[in-house]
Amino acid sequence: MSGPRLGTAFWRLWAAFASTNLGDGLGLVAIPLMAFTLTDDARLVAFVSAARVLPFLVVALPAGVLLDRSDRRLVAIGAQLGRGAALAGLAMLITADMASIELLAVAAFTVGVSEVLTDSGLPAMVRQVVAADVLEVANSRISAAQTVTNLFVGPPLGAILFQLDHAAPFVVSVGLAVATVMALHRVPAGRRPNGGDSAAPFRQQIVVGLRYVWGHDVLRPLALAVGLFSFVGEAGNAVFVVLAKERFGLTDIGFGILLGIDGVASVIMSFFVAVIVRRTSHSTSLRVAVVTYMIAALLFGLGTVVAVAVLGAVVTGMSDPSWNVVSATIRQRLVPDEVFGRMMTAYLFVAWSFQPLGALLGGAIAERWGPQWVFLLSGIVVGSLLVLGRPLFRSIDRAMA
Repeated sequence: MSGPRLGTAFWRLWAAFASTNLGDGLGLVAIPLMAFTLTDDARLVAFVSAARVLPFLVVALPAGVLLDRSDRRLVAIGAQLGRGAALAGLAMLITADMASIELLAVAAFTVGVSEVLTDSGLPAMVRQVVAADVLEVANSRISAAQTVTNLFVGPPLGAILFQLDHAAPFVVSVGLAVATVMALHRVPAGRRPNGGDSAAPFRQQIVVGLRYVWGHDVLRPLALAVGLFSFVGEAGNAVFVVLAKERFGLTDIGFGILLGIDGVASVIMSFFVAVIVRRTSHSTSLRVAVVTYMIAALLFGLGTVVAVAVLGAVVTGMSDPSWNVVSATIRQRLVPDEVFGRMMTAYLFVAWSFQPLGALLGGAIAERWGPQWVFLLSGIVVGSLLVLGRPLFRSIDRAMA
């Protein structure tokens, strides 16, 4: 029996997600490798990672007002054009042998701003192009596309391109930003969000999303749980290149392949999330994410041979879709469209604003005691959600029933 029909508009949106996330995948390996090329100080490598996620702290809330006042598709197009310009400038600096940690951090920050606008605005468009009863299926397809391009194809390809020429992955990313713009241009324009309070002062509109998230029985604890994930996760992400190259002895291409293995596992897992939810509950999928993340972190922290790193990548890949698909569906079903943009950026502000601090702390720990301790501590902290998160899991199942 064939699956649910998602429609042409969805697949055009899917193509835009795939294109921009392939660019993310190239940057996921190229940016830290470039940082590692410029310095061997784990703190400075982590500084670049912190710059990449800093926009979720400093521009997320005003971006939410913009998304609820404007055509979200056009905002995403503008964000991609800005991203392309920043990466083109970085590629020229690398070619001219003028790149530095500071300039790399500036480019990473600009890419992060683009991600805030794109990742906050496009999820609302999913429910504009598909029916509510197939949201899990649509989000699974989106998650699979993001994972294939961001983790499976992007990192190995980025590592190969980086090996050929340090500027090459950034040049290709510019082309992908243009491809994303072209794909979004073919997505039918949805109705403009009806903010209702568009005449209210800008500062007042900024706090609407925060009040909505903080006053919501499900979104508040969900955002805080993601905040814990993002804090320890970014601590590990910031020094993962150091762990891979110094502790496991991987080459640049080996580092990219390790991330690609993570992507393969994520893609496979994304097709099982809807089955898990249907046969058990939404909260069970979230528990799977917690357990698999904890196991993977401990493997990276305790292992010293490549086989253990590969196993850790496989288990990590099982964690991401188990959480992301369900949390995206929860937001899409529980939040009205007129406040969705401000809710989403406020949610990301609460959930991801801890990332820069996590990155800097991870760099400090790695430089002092070694990167393995970042992962050991991360596994222990995330594992606490199995106990602390029980009220959240119960409230999610009640809300989604």
